[in-house]
Parts: sequence; C-alpha cells; structure tokens
Amino acid sequence: VNIVPEGLILLVSLTAAVSAAKMARRGVLAQQLNAIESLASVTTLCTDKTGTLTEAALRVVGVEPAVGVERDAVAATFGRYAASMPSRNGTLQAIHDAHLGPDGPGEEPTAQVPFSSRRRWGALEISGERLVVGAPEALLAVPDGLDGDLTLDLARRAHDEAARGRRVLAISRADGPLPEPAPDAPLPEGLEPLGFVVLAERLRDDAERTVEFFEAEEVALKILSGDAPATVGAIARDAGIAGSDSTAGDGGGAALSGERLPADDAGLLAAIREAPAVGRISPEDKERVVRVLGESGEYVGMIGDGVNDVPALKKARLAVAQGSGTQMARSVSDLVLVSGSFAEVAPMVHEGRQILRNIQRVSRLFVTKALFTAFLLIAIAIPTGIFPLLPRQFTLTSSLTIGIPAFLLALAPSSGPWRPDGYLKAIARFSLPAGVAMGIGILVSWVMARHVLDCSLAEARTVTAATIVAAGLLVVMVLEDEPGRRRLLVGGLSALMALGFLLALYIPFVKEFFALESPTGAMAAAWACGAAVGSVLMFFALKLVARLERRAG
Repeated sequence: VNIVPEGLILLVSLTAAVSAAKMARRGVLAQQLNAIESLASVTTLCTDKTGTLTEAALRVVGVEPAVGVERDAVAATFGRYAASMPSRNGTLQAIHDAHLGPDGPGEEPTAQVPFSSRRRWGALEISGERLVVGAPEALLAVPDGLDGDLTLDLARRAHDEAARGRRVLAISRADGPLPEPAPDAPLPEGLEPLGFVVLAERLRDDAERTVEFFEAEEVALKILSGDAPATVGAIARDAGIAGSDSTAGDGGGAALSGERLPADDAGLLAAIREAPAVGRISPEDKERVVRVLGESGEYVGMIGDGVNDVPALKKARLAVAQGSGTQMARSVSDLVLVSGSFAEVAPMVHEGRQILRNIQRVSRLFVTKALFTAFLLIAIAIPTGIFPLLPRQFTLTSSLTIGIPAFLLALAPSSGPWRPDGYLKAIARFSLPAGVAMGIGILVSWVMARHVLDCSLAEARTVTAATIVAAGLLVVMVLEDEPGRRRLLVGGLSALMALGFLLALYIPFVKEFFALESPTGAMAAAWACGAAVGSVLMFFALKLVARLERRAG
C-alpha cells in the first residue's frame, strides 16, 4: 500500500479547496477545480477594456453636432433614443443618466434593429422618425448623396476624440425604412448625420500595477474591444501594456483594427503577438484570436462579460467572467469575478502559481517515498520474506517525513521557478535518483544492523526507521532550499520532526506502540553508515538532476 502515494490525491484536493476559499474571500468564485492550475499556466490573457482596465461606468463629457445642427437638438435626440430603447447597455445608460433627453419616460418604438457588435449599429423608429446610433466608422462613412466634406469633417472630429481615449457614438436620421433585424442587416437608406456624443472612461487606479505584475510574470495582455482602435490603443498605452508605445497610423497605440485582420491564421498570429490590442473586433474574430493563440502553444485566458464573449470564453483554456456580466457568460466560465475587479486577477495568478509550485514539490516527496518503498520491496522483502519496517512504523516515518511537512509546505507561501509543462518528467528527474539513493542508504543500514552487527529484527527495523526519517527530512530540506525566511522555517520544521522521532524512541507507550527499540551503539553505527551512504548518493544524484534541468531549461 505504501507504494501508492495516496496522500498526494488528498493533499492536491485540499490545497485546491483552500485556494478556492482564499479566492472567495477576494470576491472570486471558482466554478471548476482545474481553474487553480489554469491560473498558474496562463501565458496570454485576453480581455475587454471596459470594466477591467477602465471603470465600468461611463460618463458623457460632450456632444458634437454636425454642421447646421443645434447642439441641444443632438443631445435631446440622443436622450430620446436612450430613453426609448427597451434594453439599455452601459453606454446608453450613461447617455440616459446624463439627462440629454426629455424628462418624461421614453416612447414605445414602432420598429427596432437591436445593436450588434458585428455591424456596430442599432436603430429605432420613434413616432415615425428613424434614428440610427452606432460607431462613427459605420455611420459617417456612408454619404448617400450628402455633402461629403461635411460628413468627412464630422468623422475627423470623431476620430480625434477616439484618439484621445474617448468612446464616441454617432447618431443619424434615416429616410428609408428600417431593415429586418439580422446580424448582417444593411444600413437604412438616406442617412443624415446629426452628430456624436463623447463618453469618457477612467483608467482604474490599480490598472497600471496590475499590468506591471503580469509583465513581471511574463503573461502577455491583449485587449479585444469593440471600441475604435485609436481608443483601445490609447487605453493600452496609458495602462503601460507592452508594445503600446509605438503609434499606428491612425493616431492611437499599436492597436489593430478588427476590420483589417489578416485572413490567414499565420498572419493573424504574427499580428496579434506584436500588437497590444484589437479594436472594432467582432465576436467571431475574438474566438478566432483565442483559437489561433491556443494552437500556437499559448495557454490562453479570456475575460468577458457579454453574450458576444461566450464563443471566445468557451474556446479559451481559462474562462473568467465579470460578476456583472450576463448569465450565459458566467455559466460557461471557470472563474467569476463577483467583485468585478480586474485587479483581483493578479493575486489569483500568484496564488495559482504558488499552489502549482508547492504541489510539484510535495509530489516529489510522495513519489520519492513510493520509489524507495518499491526498492526495499525488491531488494529485501521479496528475497528474504521480511520487510524492514512494520506497517505502523511506516505510518510514523511517513507522517514525520512526508505527511506533516507536505501538508504545511503545500499551503505555505513560496517563490522560485515553476513549470506548468513537463510535470511528470520534472518529478521523475528528481524522484527516481533520490528514491534509489534513499533505498540504497536504507539497504546499507539494514544489512549493517541485521547481518554485520548482529542486531535483532526489532533493532534492525528501528535503525531502518531512523534512516528513513533522516533521509526523508534531507529530501524536504533540499526541495525547500529557498534563501531567506522559508529556509529557516523548513529547517525548524525538519528539526521538529526529528525531535518527534527521538521522543518516540524514549516515551515508553509510544515506543511500545510503534515497536521501536532503545538505541544502542551498534544501532547508532548502522544508522550512521546508512545515513552517510544515502546522503552522499543523494548529493551526487541531485547534482545530476540539476545538470539535467539546466540542459532542459
């Protein structure tokens, strides 16, 4: 039974549960247990900007009319549209809250084309008037016989506002009837631009610190937003996202336009890796970006909140939903940011990497125990019919060298390298030579005590138990050899475990229960011989492991 590292399964589950509880206290709900490991493994994190890098709430900071249109008339028309929309998103809510429209309730629309991020506009028919609201690129690029210069002037002013990091929403009046609602519905005919509204987003106070953390942890951030590339690029630049210092021809940061993404996957991958953000991106292209990054070997996380983000969330290896997002987005996500704070993702990643690092270390302890147990079974038990330890003695030694240390160290803070890939190889490179070295050391102490110094069977088993404790605690100290406070804590823990074994040798009822014998000179000599041989072999084995890991790294 001791060959099977059964305690490792319990320890991994317990560690994940404790980590999930820590996240819950920070306002993060873990819906999948493997989300903890995914947090540690993320190499690229895709996110929207609104509600993550910027505050979720928008505010209206200005209204710009078209030439020949009164500013107040444009403000009133925007307010009338927002008040009459059956379901308002955050943008329309901000317009409604700014009291741009009449004080009374909205009107009942006689026709509607819901807003679609794919076509980037929506429309209402109110009291016989047809109003179209959407991105300036969609509405101001269609002159339809209007004065092209005036439309171009309005579009240029909208672009300048977007380049400053503002969100811009244009409004037009249509002469033609509204089309049937569809993802690719054409714009109504006879559009007359009326103006645009400017909304501001404020960068979160903790956005820059969060971005710095991800950069230090070598996690690439990619903003995928439906806003204008210039706006998205400006936010990326303000937040300090890597690659956003250079400017694109459109005046913003080096943000791509979703309308001009490369058609081939290889070209898209190259473009995405160079750019910090993509603006005016459709839900289908969000999913495509996540897929292409994943197929290239990246471990992709996706943060979203809307129905349009669901395809990308399902394609990502780690899906994170905003607590204020739609039910559909939350239901397909591994983690839910109940508090809605993007800053909580950084400690989540840190927590995940700490858990993975600790589990990798304690896994080596459990597998090393399994290997030296198998070695003793082959070298001693099968040829002689006698196992060098009683089951109760194995319980004592396993508790002191693996059970208690692994439990405490798996939950303790840690630092150092971590590798989400090559998990089994990393364990094998350490546990195989360490387990064999421990097995040889225990074998030497057994042979010395039983066949050279003529100790009794009970005394030889006591020597074997002492050798296992010494070798096991040595493995603990080697695995946890971090400079600073942790090294002192691990050294103190190991000394406490060694003291526990000494007390078991001298406390009468404990010694009797575990069938231990009081130490003698012969037993001490056999123990010293086996411990020395095991330590020397382990030293050279670990040197070999370090050399192999350097080559692998």
